[in-house]
Amino acid sequence: MALVTRSLPIRARLEPRPEPPFDRLYDPLVHDLVHEGELARERFASRWPDTAALRRLAETKRAPLGKELARSLAEYHRRLGATEASLAALERVARGEAVCTVAGQQPAPLGGPLYSLHKTASAAGMCGVVTQRTGVPCVPLFWMHGEDSDFAEIRSATLGGPGLELRDLTLPAAAHPEGGLVGSLPTGPLARLVEQALAVWSGLGGAGEARTLLETPLSRARDLGEAYSALMLALFGGCGLVVVDPRLPEFRAAARDLIDRYLERAESLSAAARAAGDLLERRIGRRPLADPALESFVFAVEDGVRRKVTVAEARSLGRQKPLSPSVALRPVIQDGVFPTVAMACGASEIAYLAQLREVFEGVGVAAACPVPRLSATWMPPAAVELLQASGAQAWDLVAGADQALKSLAEREVPAEVRAELERARLSTLQALERFAGTSARVDPSLPQMVESARGKVDYQFARLLEGLTSKSRHRLERLHPEWPRVRYYLLPGDRLQERRLASLEVIAYRGAAAASELCELAEEQAERLERGAHEHLVLDL
Repeated sequence: MALVTRSLPIRARLEPRPEPPFDRLYDPLVHDLVHEGELARERFASRWPDTAALRRLAETKRAPLGKELARSLAEYHRRLGATEASLAALERVARGEAVCTVAGQQPAPLGGPLYSLHKTASAAGMCGVVTQRTGVPCVPLFWMHGEDSDFAEIRSATLGGPGLELRDLTLPAAAHPEGGLVGSLPTGPLARLVEQALAVWSGLGGAGEARTLLETPLSRARDLGEAYSALMLALFGGCGLVVVDPRLPEFRAAARDLIDRYLERAESLSAAARAAGDLLERRIGRRPLADPALESFVFAVEDGVRRKVTVAEARSLGRQKPLSPSVALRPVIQDGVFPTVAMACGASEIAYLAQLREVFEGVGVAAACPVPRLSATWMPPAAVELLQASGAQAWDLVAGADQALKSLAEREVPAEVRAELERARLSTLQALERFAGTSARVDPSLPQMVESARGKVDYQFARLLEGLTSKSRHRLERLHPEWPRVRYYLLPGDRLQERRLASLEVIAYRGAAAASELCELAEEQAERLERGAHEHLVLDL
């Protein structure tokens, strides 16, 4: 039964657990964190259900931003078309009146993968809950990770459109120099990819709004990073979202003291992170950050190119050379420069944050409380039609759409046809059984031969039933050509949909209002998480 919350229909709420078919939603560390297990209490200084700890964190971290950083961020927001709500939220943070909930993601075409949309909505949705529980004003913060250089990870976007025929759109390799910051990619190739996407989405109800949301940022932005920031500001401006671009010189200046603190203790902090990795590997079976990633926590940035440097080289470069944090230091910088109290996280982020507790403590930064982000699978209209026609449960359709279609095809074979085939089968098998008994009069070995023939005849009757089902299925597929593609849309590449489909696919279907609807849903989820209810949602597009 669909539970309609506001205008966004919730088809199902699913509790992740280790048993199939829900195992692909389950992560043992996330489960431990939600339920405040032993490992979570050991590895995280504060946890979402602990209101007293959250209040202490908010009171401790609330502080004004440096004047230069505040000025630079305000100019950045105005240039990218931030709403009055976002500008007002930034002012509150800058004056030290408010704390932040945070989410972050590398910039990517078409809003990046769907979980980027879910994650940002989670940061926005948690704000009201933080304010209510701590008494401290809270605003959402988005960390646009434009200093990343992994072009392969962000260059492609997958979308389906009304026909559910998945298309992979890709930025050209020539757009990215080796080691170049992905945030600095030019807007020209991005604009061409946007036009391709809009052609795929043509005819969808929100395609016009998706066009505005994609083209307006391109008109203001100088590169992919700024276009991504402007897109997030447009989507979540009503929630007062504030965006951080770590490439800003004023931000790098504000972060430098934290980087220097790390460099003073780099060897001991690396050793502590390795030891934490050993512990996590024993407890959850994986090491979030491998040892090579812990040799040095910084990159040098020169002429827009990022390269890993040793600790000794980083120390020798001096403060005039820009240094960029790796994944092992980036959350420390984020939580040290801004008054963050809660971070919307996926399972991998929760895992590496668990490995970094000693790094936070060693640099003297209070870590934001990790909170599992909103997680969802979206059902397009064709999937909803198949769900209703088949009578399957929502997640059974997601995990096995082909089986649901097959079962429906079997039921679609007329009852009288199935009954006639079954009568013929039983009559034939019974006749052969009688013959087996009489054939023994000729030779004692003949009943065995007849039984073998009986098995083959039964198999052929099964083939006839399969043929009937196949013809029924072909008829269904002619009437509903999208149904065979549902399986690929709901689990593209056999991965969770939110890890493959582009964020703006939802906007192309539902319009820009989907972002604010998700924020409301995320606020509700944040309240449910406080009570230990962690769920994956199935939503209607």
